[in-house]
Amino acid sequence: MKKSKNYIWDYDIKNLDLSKEEAILWYLKRKIEYGDWQALDRKTLKKYLPKLKIDRYLKEILISFLHGK
Repeated sequence: MKKSKNYIWDYDIKNLDLSKEEAILWYLKRKIEYGDWQALDRKTLKKYLPKLKIDRYLKEILISFLHGK
């Protein structure tokens, strides 16, 4: 997954270590909630979606998207 500065105005993403699960979950949540879905990749999203603490309706939409429904 590539880092993207869009919608992250309060954190220097150069220091974001996406090898750590906590960082990935924070990054995905931020991107999803602010609508920067183009920065996401399906493989990473599929892996971490069950652990994401986001609105349940939003999660359902993403599950449907990932499963092609």
